[in-house]
Amino acid sequence: MANVVDKDFSATYGGANLNEIFYEPTFRSDEILANYRVIPNVKHKMNVFAAAPLTKIVNAYTGCSSALTGGDFDLSDKTIEAGRCRVALEQCADEFFGTYIEELYRSGVDASNVEGTQVGDMMVKRTVDGIGQDVVRLAWGGNTADASSAYTALDGFMKLMAAETVIEEAGTVGAVSAADAINLLRAVYNGAPAALQQVAAADKKMFVTPRLFNAYLANLEGTSSDLAYASQKDGVMKVSFRGVELVAMYEWDTILTDTDPALFTSAAADECNDGVCYVATQNLLIGTDVTDPQSQLNMWYENKDEKVLVRSRFKLGVQYLFSSLTQWGIVTN
Repeated sequence: MANVVDKDFSATYGGANLNEIFYEPTFRSDEILANYRVIPNVKHKMNVFAAAPLTKIVNAYTGCSSALTGGDFDLSDKTIEAGRCRVALEQCADEFFGTYIEELYRSGVDASNVEGTQVGDMMVKRTVDGIGQDVVRLAWGGNTADASSAYTALDGFMKLMAAETVIEEAGTVGAVSAADAINLLRAVYNGAPAALQQVAAADKKMFVTPRLFNAYLANLEGTSSDLAYASQKDGVMKVSFRGVELVAMYEWDTILTDTDPALFTSAAADECNDGVCYVATQNLLIGTDVTDPQSQLNMWYENKDEKVLVRSRFKLGVQYLFSSLTQWGIVTN
């Protein structure tokens, strides 16, 4: 029996195309507003003032006297110097000529304008995610003296805190075990300055390398404790040590691969890849000239060059206030 419709074309069947672009997940270590004190309107340099506590000022009364009963009011200052940050990307439509994606393009003279198309939406989403990651990476690993231009926008927390005391705990560098993890956390927690120990647990964080975070989880599996627990809220797992939340810093792995921060270097080991920063969150300052760097994004079509351009500019700087509210620890061989 003859077919009702005869095929009279040469195109081969290449399989169906799903009208969706899948995005590789972007792993964010933390949310800026939740883990730091954000200071807006920093155009270039801003001096921040810190008042030290007054202690041992109450003495026994021994009669009329002009003798002082304690020290002076100590007021110190630090500077937040905001680096100039820029994002400059472009996309030419001919990158996808001859592919299925070209079917999603506009028609006529606007064919090269991908704004509002799936390709344009993908560009915006990837750029916003990338800015979010880079803000955290620069806030911790920025180094104006680094050889890589990817880190020279500002000096980050690691460089600024390089002179702070670091607790070293013996373990296996690069292959930290569950025992290594909990031993380091205990040492850092117990060895922290008295001022930090007195801060409420909800107002402190332990920023840790991902490998240390995962190793610590092994200590929680199959056990329950009100001092070491994992809770889940809104689909997000929060892990704590003695009531202090642990934050896995995925950007630290990138920083440690690209650079060699002083805080992760010790006499016992040339390079330590696993560490923790135990700190009061209000001790960490992020200064910027905008409320949210991720929202500072312009995208437009340049008809002359037949390209879609993406631009972003903002200021970003960090600083920390008190050494008494900061404690670092690393795993060494």
